[in-house]
Amino acid sequence: DRRSGKGRDLLSAEHEVEEATKDQKRLKVRQPPTIIKQSMKEHIVDPKGTMVIECEAKGNPHPIFSWRRNGKYFNVARDSQVSMRRRSGTLDIYARNNPEKYEAEYQCIASNQYGSAYSHKIILQLYSKEIVEPVVVSAGLPLVLSCDPPPGPLKPETYWMSSSFPTMQPVRQDRRVSMGVNGDLYFSNVLFNDSVADYCCNARFPYKNHTITVRVKGEFFRNIEYFMFGLIIIIQTNNIFSL
Repeated sequence: DRRSGKGRDLLSAEHEVEEATKDQKRLKVRQPPTIIKQSMKEHIVDPKGTMVIECEAKGNPHPIFSWRRNGKYFNVARDSQVSMRRRSGTLDIYARNNPEKYEAEYQCIASNQYGSAYSHKIILQLYSKEIVEPVVVSAGLPLVLSCDPPPGPLKPETYWMSSSFPTMQPVRQDRRVSMGVNGDLYFSNVLFNDSVADYCCNARFPYKNHTITVRVKGEFFRNIEYFMFGLIIIIQTNNIFSL
């Protein structure tokens, strides 16, 4: 029994040494950076709060991060309203004064001695909520949100975003919610779950080698009221164009 016990202890010790050796080998594996998390290409933020542009990367050794703004090096350390998170490329922008100056194209770069990884180009846009006249729609009835982008020489690429800040996501389309060829958003029947704070239509106009993005903001505020004849959903819509 003692011999068998010693044998088991020896095997266990050998196994621990083998695992420790594997761990050391893993630590010695050098890897160039890889971007693992980044903000959306069309990144719309609320200027009243902290504006966050995400950039996370992995690599061995751990990468260092830098940013470009409008194609030029962005010196984060010299901007008192911007900070970069520790061991991360994520930017926190506290734009209490003149937040409009941060509307720009950003790109994150993660680097170590084995290479560099680039995020996609992130266009930061500011969200502003407008006070508009409400449109009243009964639950269960159809609804059309108009995009109405300004005319251009080419047909624009149109897409819709929905937001309840701080998050903004593409509108999920299905049999009930779909976008027409003219860019309008169609609801076959309005549901209670459609209670997002805002719908935003974006239209891209390709021009030579550039793209012009037109933001069409549609307020979609829901105030639920109960009457004897059923549920009423008050929906606000508004179109604002800005280049």
